[in-house]
Amino acid sequence: MMTQTQTQQTHISGLDRLTVPQSPSGFLTLAVCAVLLGLQQAGLMDFPYLVSAVFLYGGSCQALTGLNEWRRDNKFGAVSLTSCGLMWLSLLPVLILPQAGLGKVPEISASAPYLLMWGMFCLILGYGSFSSHKLTGIIFMGISLLMVLTAANLAWPHPQLSQVTCAVGLVCGALSVFRGLTLIRKYVRENSAHHYQAEH
Repeated sequence: MMTQTQTQQTHISGLDRLTVPQSPSGFLTLAVCAVLLGLQQAGLMDFPYLVSAVFLYGGSCQALTGLNEWRRDNKFGAVSLTSCGLMWLSLLPVLILPQAGLGKVPEISASAPYLLMWGMFCLILGYGSFSSHKLTGIIFMGISLLMVLTAANLAWPHPQLSQVTCAVGLVCGALSVFRGLTLIRKYVRENSAHHYQAEH
């Protein structure tokens, strides 16, 4: 029979598995989308079709990765990655496609609150994951700040605000890349150890 300490450790590890996304592709595509949004807001990426293609790929990849997390019984990872993927896809008609002449530019009174709501949602994701994995929590909080700054930049356009938004996007992208590469390294080590044990 399992002791009380072993039962508690199993319960804690189960919580960690449920609350922390474990997909490298999810974090890597999150990084690309965050960086491009920051560059787009600063006027350094004036290619709406290119940004649209990246958002379409990154958002779809994150949404599908979230579904895979659900199959692995990682409910929080499924909710967070699927929601973020759909968020990037929803930003296409709000921010990107109107620049390419596809569709009408939404009113600021509609687009800014929409971005703020996504910012609040990402803040909740960051708060929920911070206790299990601090870097993951910081990434989601950074995405929340990115959404808030994007909304502010739409309502009160200013060069310095655009630069701050770009900087936040770059930082979020760098942290997401680091998290994704860390997960890749972890899986490579686990597979190497598994093959070594199988051979011996």
